[in-house]
Amino acid sequence: MELRQLKYFVAVAEELNFRRAAEKLYMQQPPLSRQIRQLETELGVELFHRTKRSVSLTEAGQALLNEARLTLAQAQRAVNAAQKAQTTNNLTIGFSLCAFDRVLPEIIKTFRQNYPENLVNLTEMSKEKQIKALLTNQIDIGFCYAPINQPELDSVTILSEPLVVVLPPEHYLVQQEQIELRSLYAESFILCPKNVKADVHQQIIQLCAQAGFQPKIVQEASPPEVLLRLVESGMGISLTTGNSEARHKANVVYRPLVEPVPVLKIAAVWHKKQQSLALSHFIENCLVKFDRETTIA
Repeated sequence: MELRQLKYFVAVAEELNFRRAAEKLYMQQPPLSRQIRQLETELGVELFHRTKRSVSLTEAGQALLNEARLTLAQAQRAVNAAQKAQTTNNLTIGFSLCAFDRVLPEIIKTFRQNYPENLVNLTEMSKEKQIKALLTNQIDIGFCYAPINQPELDSVTILSEPLVVVLPPEHYLVQQEQIELRSLYAESFILCPKNVKADVHQQIIQLCAQAGFQPKIVQEASPPEVLLRLVESGMGISLTTGNSEARHKANVVYRPLVEPVPVLKIAAVWHKKQQSLALSHFIENCLVKFDRETTIA
């Protein structure tokens, strides 16, 4: 006796009609009838009373139905347990380019060294898509710019970067040691395209709005090396994170902003109620790796 035969039997017993049961099982009626006959022959009992107009369960059929349902349910539980065991060690990570550039490779390297049994899957996503994916359990954890305004999610800041002004070497503002953000209202801006780094683009627009102006964007450019070359050429200025000077070489001048300095924060984000053992290890790894004493918000 096979599980599929029990499945066929239960379908016929519930429908009490071979044609409808076959449709429910997405198969033809003759093969279904043959399978039921084979089951009856194997068990040595009649499971159904059949007439031209009706089908009904025999006493043996009724007894088998109760046990068949339990057997099929237990089989499904076994499948679910096996699948859960397989996915427990899998970790699906959504990330923005900002996080991959700064922190993610190092975190993953350490995590895989500490937990080699865990499989890590990476998928690039915007901040908005990460939040949606976390809420629908499509990813386990995300990396994007803060803030994260979702009560269902927890987040921890793993990197804070001050925003600095990038100027052409001949620009008059290079004479200043620090620059007020609001003093840039008349400048031409070169920014990373919104569809490439939406988080950074949006945050810069918001920061300028808080300073009382809308930036005049004359050019969008990516990758960062191209953006810096355009600033170097005198096409405009830009705003970027403070570590860009160390990561990218260009003949440009970096100047800090006047206090309070705007800060871009990269956060790890996960669902409060969906936390596997692999995810717990990963979160602990993030905190230890960056030596943060951070209160989870």
